[in-house]
Amino acid sequence: MLRRMPHPTRTLHTRAGDLTVVGHVTPPVGSGRAVVLLHGVGSSARAFRRLVDRLAPHAAVHALDLPGFGDAPHPGRDVTLAEHTDLVARYVAEHVTGAGLEPPVVLGHSMGTQVAGQLLADHPGAAAGAVLLGPTADPRARSIPRQAARLALDALGERPRAMAVLLVDVVVRCGPPYYLAQLRHVVRHRLEDVLPRTDAPVLVVRGRHDPVAPQAWAARLASLAPRGALRTVRGGHHAMDADPQGLADVVREAWAATPRGAR
Repeated sequence: MLRRMPHPTRTLHTRAGDLTVVGHVTPPVGSGRAVVLLHGVGSSARAFRRLVDRLAPHAAVHALDLPGFGDAPHPGRDVTLAEHTDLVARYVAEHVTGAGLEPPVVLGHSMGTQVAGQLLADHPGAAAGAVLLGPTADPRARSIPRQAARLALDALGERPRAMAVLLVDVVVRCGPPYYLAQLRHVVRHRLEDVLPRTDAPVLVVRGRHDPVAPQAWAARLASLAPRGALRTVRGGHHAMDADPQGLADVVREAWAATPRGAR
């Protein structure tokens, strides 16, 4: 049986019209710190289960299911990246800063990097910083066939359990029609146009063997963010599964770069 998220002690919801985001939450640890985890296209909060283990001792962890993914109900229509972003901002206002925690570090993976980048640009103050893991979509692969080819290549080097969780999320929980509709937004979005509008610290991260986010693309994004830097961890596109401790260290670095990080 595939494991669900190991640590969450409660589930929170934020709704706006026909859209719902579901947060799988570990409790605060007394530091006031929080991290919000945003999954990739077709995936869910379950993709972060190994990372949650490493982060939970240091902060409140909110691993989100975006509308139509994971445990979040299907809205019965396509959802834009802007709508995902606005709902994440609302969730943070309700359940993170609204609960007395500091503005969080937001970690996005794949499509989640696009939502995280838009959050920093469109809702300044909603997050103290961002970690962008395996950012999409490299301009040299801005089509569904090219993205699919890179994802298939990456799958050859990933842990079988991680790929099994993703397959169930895509086929059973999300469904191919919604997945393909969302993938169209991924290949149209231009993160390189968004990051120059951010003023919070941004750490762009790639797995050393990630074919979806090549070194040149990741380095370009890091250079475009006014407070950007590039980091590399072990693994491929799903480095949160291959190197959860390395990625947790990057998140802690992001906390240290925030105004209250020296505490």
